[in-house]
Amino acid sequence: MAEEVSINMSVFRSNLSKLKSSVANIEINQLTQSFSKTNIEPFTKDVENAAEAIKLLEKYKHVLEADAVTLEDTGEKLREKDEELSAQVDTDIACAPPNQ
Repeated sequence: MAEEVSINMSVFRSNLSKLKSSVANIEINQLTQSFSKTNIEPFTKDVENAAEAIKLLEKYKHVLEADAVTLEDTGEKLREKDEELSAQVDTDIACAPPNQ
């Protein structure tokens, strides 16, 4: 027996909207000029580590943005396929010979 695969589009769209909003709210602040001009050894290492962390955060943000687009496309394709299959089932039922 086949299992039903479905998606609640209103919940899906709401969650996707929250994801996009959260990703958009990720702020990547650059290091301040005064801090980046330091020549004190422990602070220069901190600046280097912070700069690397910022680069990684930027990459992560881009990945999340791409994932949100992929999720949106997948959800729409699933909705379209669901409508297509539903129409096909309705047509099959309408064309089926009556039971005798």
